[in-house]
Amino acid sequence: MFAFFRLSKMDNNMSDYNYDEIVASSQSPEVQTVFLNYIRMQYLIVYLIVCTLGVTLNSYVIIAGCHVYQKVQNSTPSMWILALAVTHLVFSAFLVLQFLYVWYHFNWHYGAALCKISSYIIYGSMFSTAALLSLWSISSSISSCAEGLCARCSRHGTTLVLLLSSWTFGAVLSSPSLLSRELRYTNLGEECIDDYDLDKQNTTPDGMKNFTAVVLSRFLLGILVPVFMMTISACLARRQSHDQDGSLKRVTCAIKVAYFICWTPLLVLGLLQVTEKNHESFTYGLPAATVLAAAHSVINPVIYLFLGRESRIRIFGPEQSP
Repeated sequence: MFAFFRLSKMDNNMSDYNYDEIVASSQSPEVQTVFLNYIRMQYLIVYLIVCTLGVTLNSYVIIAGCHVYQKVQNSTPSMWILALAVTHLVFSAFLVLQFLYVWYHFNWHYGAALCKISSYIIYGSMFSTAALLSLWSISSSISSCAEGLCARCSRHGTTLVLLLSSWTFGAVLSSPSLLSRELRYTNLGEECIDDYDLDKQNTTPDGMKNFTAVVLSRFLLGILVPVFMMTISACLARRQSHDQDGSLKRVTCAIKVAYFICWTPLLVLGLLQVTEKNHESFTYGLPAATVLAAAHSVINPVIYLFLGRESRIRIFGPEQSP
């Protein structure tokens, strides 16, 4: 998955490392084999669980939400939850390619196009989720400040525009994956990895700048900006003393916390690669952060189904009886 993007050792130039090159620093072939098998089993187990539960649970949330929404046309929170479920369903479905990639011992057999698209979908899902959560917070705080000033249909129309904007935001910001992702022959076989080294013979300053720009934008727009927007929105909503449904508030808070817990380690490690000179420090951190990020697509539907169980009706339709 994205843990296999080029790990960078920083000195005067940016030297690219494949995963087999990282493991090659081990003292013996036996240690290398054991470590690779450990990482491979870790990915296989997590990806299998995420693919199975992610597709199943998010599909259930979508079907149940659409069924209730047809009867109750005034549930704005349900629109946001359905949008998140669709985003995570797409993520879980494309994660099957990463599962097969690991299954075949990190050999990619599906062509350069799917190599690029698989990474594009992964980061598109991350940026879309960040945008959805941020705009949901903003719209909730604004609606609490101006409740009664706009018609219900107008609120729904605005919400739809915000949803489409979030997906567009994710599609645009994940586009670097379409440019940098490529197939490369290594000791492990034909790998699908990110390569920001524009000059195949010697690393160029432009390659370094591109790498830095990508990881910095992922951290800023994936973590810092959403945190800032959600904090401001929470402060505005609190000042208005708006009585929001307590159970819905707990669900939305849990969704936001889950996003940051799952994605922050991976994005922070990616940012640290700009300055970290010892690439071996990422050997264990990146695989763990990768599987944690992948697990995010399963956590949200679990939150809906368990934490919001007592108030499922308020989440998917406030006027529907249990």
